[in-house]
Amino acid sequence: MQTPRLSNPPYVNMKTRNKRLYYLDWLRVSAFGLLFLFHSWRPFDHFPWLIKNEEQSIFFDNLTFFSHGWRMYLIFLVSGAGTWLAIRARKGEFLKDRIKRLLIPFIFGALVIIPPQRFYEWVMFKGFNGDYLNFLMAYPAQQLGADMGLSQLLWFGHLGTHLWYLPFLFTMTLLTLPLLKGIQKGQITFGWLKAVMSTKAGVFVLVLPMIICRILLKPIFQEYTDWADFFVYIWPFLYGFIFMTDPDFIEIVKKRMFLLLSVGIVSSSIFIYAGSLGDRMVKAYLYPDFTWFHVGISICAMFIAISWILFFLGLFAKLMNFKHSILIPANSSILPIYVLHQSLIIVFGYYIVGLPLSMFAKFLIISLTAIPVSILLYKVIQTNNLTRFLFGLKPLTDTAREKAATDTNYYMKKVSD
Repeated sequence: MQTPRLSNPPYVNMKTRNKRLYYLDWLRVSAFGLLFLFHSWRPFDHFPWLIKNEEQSIFFDNLTFFSHGWRMYLIFLVSGAGTWLAIRARKGEFLKDRIKRLLIPFIFGALVIIPPQRFYEWVMFKGFNGDYLNFLMAYPAQQLGADMGLSQLLWFGHLGTHLWYLPFLFTMTLLTLPLLKGIQKGQITFGWLKAVMSTKAGVFVLVLPMIICRILLKPIFQEYTDWADFFVYIWPFLYGFIFMTDPDFIEIVKKRMFLLLSVGIVSSSIFIYAGSLGDRMVKAYLYPDFTWFHVGISICAMFIAISWILFFLGLFAKLMNFKHSILIPANSSILPIYVLHQSLIIVFGYYIVGLPLSMFAKFLIISLTAIPVSILLYKVIQTNNLTRFLFGLKPLTDTAREKAATDTNYYMKKVSD
């Protein structure tokens, strides 16, 4: 199990031109912050992961069940909104910008950031006894020797673990680009969708294509991040893009927050309860066959996804549309910290899970160790144009470089103090 958009700050279309939508910034920061916490508790649930604590807890199982049902859908929703803004801002430079922002960090991450994760996975689960240099001698052949068949998207997760999101988003954007440009130019309009969504339960029209895609594709492409997940995630991505064409969409979502929250709670409760009954439900959710049980699970899972992401969109639009001094630095740091965070969690976590402490204490130590180290590394990364390029950031001007270096020296001094 395993990130929206990693582009510039949000502004809407002509109706509210140049009006900053701070709630999208807050939503983006919060979605990626949850991702950090999600990976920090993964050693303590019962589901397979790169490292595992000797003891696991149903409490963390339920956290995983609940959040996995909507967290990546939320990220792709915000990614769609960000893609609208990026296309408008960059015009002819858009694809070049996507390569720099998405593919360069993925390639660098797969080569440099990800191998430590696999090293500790090999040590913990594959009986590997060599040092890191011995591992690096064997790792490329092992990775490149895999056979994905028709499931070429699986290479993204195989080579990049948590970084699969970056090439996923690039592929998604590339395939839908003619449609996205048609929408942005006003050649494709969605007045009909707004009319349907304005009815009492009309917001749930958005779940229908997601249900259909999952029912038809998941039994064929069962692995996570295969084509089934791609064509389910593509819908929240498109919805995020479409919502930027008209602020009335956000107003509709805000008016349906109670309904969305109610459906989200009920569907998540059903899903968690079903999961507690045994492995049959978990297997049918992850690796289904064409059965009525699969249909029921898919309907429930997609209602979970659409209910929670629209609820959080409405909640943030209603309560979080304000400026704060922490917002700009938090927003700009998301991509580098996203690239770094899981490797830090794995490296620190491998040693922390062996300590004679409670699971909750270990979870807190992992989080409170990896988060500040991620921030510190970001502060270093932002001072140099080479590292900025490798982590998908824009280059510094000379003045900005001096300021970044000064800020970093100050931060490091405060840490040492």
